[in-house]
Amino acid sequence: MKETGQAKIQLPAWAEEMQLVEKSRSAHMFVLHGNTADRVRDWHGKYLSVYQYLNELFSGRGQVMIYSISAGLQFANLVMEKAFKEAYLKKESKASNKSSAMAKAAQNFCDVMTVEEMIGGRLPDVVFPVLNKALTDDRTVKGGSIPPSERKLLIIDFVHNVAPPLGQQSGLGDRINIEWIERWARNDRIRGLGNTIVLITDHLEQVESRLYAISSGIYVLRVSKPTDDSRRQRWAELIEHHGMPLESGLDLAMLTRISSGLSLSQINGIVLRTVALGAPMKAPLTTLTVKTEKKRLLEAEFGGRLKVEMPDYGFDYFGGKDYLKRYCREIMESVSDGVLRRVPMGMLAVGPPGTGKTFFFSCFAKECGFNFVQISNPRSMWVGQSEAYFESILAILDDLSPVVVVEDEADQSEAGRDVPNGDSGVSNRLRQMKFMFCSDPKRRGRVIWVRITNRSDLLDTAYRRKGRSDDIIAFVPQDEAEFTDVFKVMFARYQIPVDITNFASFAKKTAAKEYCTGSDIEWMVLEADKAAGRAGRGRVFAEDLNWAIEEWETDVDRREFDRQTILAIKGSTKRLRPENWQEVLRQAESRLGLIRKVPDERQRSEFAE
Repeated sequence: MKETGQAKIQLPAWAEEMQLVEKSRSAHMFVLHGNTADRVRDWHGKYLSVYQYLNELFSGRGQVMIYSISAGLQFANLVMEKAFKEAYLKKESKASNKSSAMAKAAQNFCDVMTVEEMIGGRLPDVVFPVLNKALTDDRTVKGGSIPPSERKLLIIDFVHNVAPPLGQQSGLGDRINIEWIERWARNDRIRGLGNTIVLITDHLEQVESRLYAISSGIYVLRVSKPTDDSRRQRWAELIEHHGMPLESGLDLAMLTRISSGLSLSQINGIVLRTVALGAPMKAPLTTLTVKTEKKRLLEAEFGGRLKVEMPDYGFDYFGGKDYLKRYCREIMESVSDGVLRRVPMGMLAVGPPGTGKTFFFSCFAKECGFNFVQISNPRSMWVGQSEAYFESILAILDDLSPVVVVEDEADQSEAGRDVPNGDSGVSNRLRQMKFMFCSDPKRRGRVIWVRITNRSDLLDTAYRRKGRSDDIIAFVPQDEAEFTDVFKVMFARYQIPVDITNFASFAKKTAAKEYCTGSDIEWMVLEADKAAGRAGRGRVFAEDLNWAIEEWETDVDRREFDRQTILAIKGSTKRLRPENWQEVLRQAESRLGLIRKVPDERQRSEFAE
């Protein structure tokens, strides 16, 4: 908290923690990573860059220095720059004969450079030695507590370019830079003088890992995307400033919810784009605009490795699986009531393709009012990039929470740890990052991670343990009764006019076909609509749907489909199996020749037990 007059302003979480640590002097060097390119609202209501905000946060410092390779060494103002030059770059008179030859030989090379070369220097080997002089200078300290005016703040921006990870280092120069920073972090003299160093990067994994290891003494802080309150406040300010109308049904509460995961700068961009496109008339801001821009911005930010959705369909558009809908509604009630211990940390959805796994959890997110995110393989050809991508993805999931995360084809993105991969440990590091994230109890009820696979036997067993996948759900083809519902919702989902009121006969005909799934019914419905169109009809009739059903042929590997069905049922949580699971299992095993004859009722009962 910061006091201004009688009011107390709530600092961002990272700034409040930094102030506390800095005041206690338990650390004097920090790494800021994450949403560091965004604007921060200060206690005067102004929106500042992180560098400007740090200058205000540490107001009263005698020296505020900012260094980056591209800009060189800069200062918060001209007064500070002048004082720095006079204190650390002042040259000895060449006429002086007081210095011995030995003293001159030992003189720091910085002292023989011109001021312009020193201040304008962009390479760390030019700048860091003189910064070391400034950070360790105690000539003006007379003992006792050190006033703020005698303290210094050094900000190193884009530190990933100064101290890249081992695989990206270009030579001795990078290692020297890293050693300078390590020395400063361990230097008790710098700490005792009350000086502070802040390293800034957007991707922590692109910085040499020694600089943020626990033993380094460097305190790591993540700058999160703005909170609900920050986004609500910014929306209100922008709407008032631009006199922007909102579409009917859209208000500040809705804008705040659907813009989770966006930075303040991105929100500014959405508003300015809407204003520009609507000129000279004032076009209203719409829900679709915000959702579309959010999807575009976040997917561009993560190179297509993350897909963000605000689902349009709930359980009313998913046919069958009523037992799973009840299970999910129990979870929703627990979240709503705040009884988070009853919410699973994660789920594993297993079954052959086409059984509705991904779409079901999209509907679940819609019912909960959660964001819905699909993630894909974060691996990159560049050394260290895979970890950097994944670190960013995990961070944004926290910013997007509450969120349902679907990791589709999980067996392909993360195979078992005993499988040879030849990737120099990348798989193991990604696996550990994911384990740590998914096992953190603070995320229970905020991040629901769903792994989806056709082959659970290919997953690392650690993914299936309780605490990571509390529930394992079998997805198998719907039965005849459920197919009736699937036909109905498919026509409703695509808003296809249909001259059929009862789909029972069509469901019976479809259920008689082996290996038919919900996705196949979707194909049948769309084909029936095309047939009606070719016949010049505006709605689908029974003859169109019958034709499509007869036209359908399975294109799946039948034996593989049966194996996946067996794996799904046998490895799943018992209470989350469909009511007819014994019959589905028996049929699949029979087709594979795993059982020689149809068991009688007594055998079926024993098998079920």
